[in-house]
Order: sequence, then structure tokens, then C-alpha cells
Amino acid sequence: MTETPIVVKDPEGSRDNEVRPFQIEGMDVRGRAVRFGTVVDQILKAHDYPEPVARILGEMLVLTGMLGSIMKFDGIVTLQTKSAGPIPMMVADYERREDGIGRVRGYADIDQQKLSTFGKNPSFQGMIGSKGGYLALTIDQGDKMDRYQGIVELKGETLAEVARNYFQNSEQTPTEIRLNCDKDPVSGNWRAGGLMVQHLARGEVGQERILDRETQEHWDRASILMSSVKSEELLDPQLDLDQLLYRLYNEDGVRVFESSTMAHQCRCSRERLQTVLQGFSDEDIADMTKENGKIDVNCQFCNTTYYFLPEETRAS
Repeated sequence: MTETPIVVKDPEGSRDNEVRPFQIEGMDVRGRAVRFGTVVDQILKAHDYPEPVARILGEMLVLTGMLGSIMKFDGIVTLQTKSAGPIPMMVADYERREDGIGRVRGYADIDQQKLSTFGKNPSFQGMIGSKGGYLALTIDQGDKMDRYQGIVELKGETLAEVARNYFQNSEQTPTEIRLNCDKDPVSGNWRAGGLMVQHLARGEVGQERILDRETQEHWDRASILMSSVKSEELLDPQLDLDQLLYRLYNEDGVRVFESSTMAHQCRCSRERLQTVLQGFSDEDIADMTKENGKIDVNCQFCNTTYYFLPEETRAS
């Protein structure tokens, strides 16, 4: 073991909306640490979700940013849940563009009638509903690569457990994940954070993963140390991600790599929606026109409403 941690500083940028890749020295273990401040606060406050719903969606945004930042090409990563519970659908996506900034957005559909039958602190399984429910991961990198989709059942007491099952069953990659989202006790703003560690494959491509005694011991140590992180440490604005990783892995040494900066930005626009409306028939446009003579279109992601006159839906 090294006596001191190895920390490689990142370039200037936001330390409160970032994904920090890292690797534990001397182990076949890699990981990612995530911290969302204003990003998650803006998304959750746009809809004024009930707090139990907001916490789950906040965790899903962290998981999406965590997985999306792994992409080496520009593209979109989408996580979506469907279930029979009070949250019949929840969606979060990550888009990477040429500037390297990751843009995240998300929303949740709520069945208010079902939600009203639960108390103040419903469980994850109670909110999502596991019977027949699933989590879908979709990766779309445009024309550069084929579109990929993986699906896993909503089995687990937390979203982190569902994600861990996905990696274990679909990727055969030993993975541990911690996620948390809650309101800051001082500011009252939403904050979210997460950690993920994965065991790197050994052996030739296409062959079975090698887990010998040494690597198994390393993996056990790395995952146990990660599991020791406190929920409040994942959110603490006074504790940056480098400091958090140092607390966990200072005895072994942790090498951190360049961060991915995160931002909240919806992809909706008046021009894009106008193009969509131009594809509807005159009869459909008449049905959508309200008594005030306008058509209103609401973006579910950012909760922005756009207004159009019927004549604006005709291509020039």
C-alpha cells in the first residue's frame, strides 16, 4: 500500500455539479463520484414534487449523470422506470455535446390517487411498485454506434440496488452504488450525490472474468469502504468530492481524473415544438385550440408552456 494518497487536481470549474472519475491505487477498481447542487435543485423545484417523489427522481438524476459521463462519444443516455405504483413513469436523461459538458433533465409522472394512500415516508418499493415494473437504460450515440437498450426488473429496496442488479445481471460487472438526495438543512435547497465502484475485468476479451483471491480481497475492501460513506457526506457542500474520496481511500491511495461538469438544460424550444405541430392535420389543430384561440404545449421536463396561434402551425 502507498503511504499517501495520489490526487491529481482537476482544471477550474464548478465543484458542486460534477462527476469525478477515480481509481484506487494497486487495485483493479474504478469508480465515479457525483455531486449535484443547483442542477438537481432547479429540476425538482420546477415541478414542486412531493418530497418522497423528489428524492427518488434526484437519485435517478445522479445515476443518469454517473452512467452518462462514461460515454466517450457525444450522445444521450436515458434512464426510465415504468411501474404500477404511485410513480407510473420516471425519466432522466444525460446529453453530452462537443463542449464536453453533461446536460441532465428529468421528470416524474405521479398518480395522485395512489400517492394519497401512502404515509409521509413511503418506501422505494411502495412508490415504484415492483410487480411488472422495470428500469430501462438506453444509450443513443447517433450514427456513430448502434442504439443500445438494457432492461432490468425493479427488484431492490432502493434505486441503487436496482442499478447494482442491472450491472451484475446485464454486464456481469461487480458494482456497488450509493445514492442520496435530500434538502439542505441550512438553505432548504435540494442536493444530491452518489458513489459507484466497479471491479475491472482481467483476462482476454471474450473470456470469463478473472477473480482470484487477491483481486477478490481488493474488491471486498473497496466496496466495504465505499459502503461506509454517510448519507450526509454525499450531500455536504463543505466537503468536495476529492476530500470525500480521501476520507474513504487514503490508506490505499486514490487517483482522481478530470471531472465532467454538469448542467441543467432542457432540449425543448419553441422552434422544435412548432415543427412538431406542423405535422398535425387541420382537424387535430382545431381540437387542440383553446377558447382563447391559442394552442398551449407544456414540456414535461422543464414545465415550460409554449403558446401558438393556429396559423403558426402551418409550414411557410
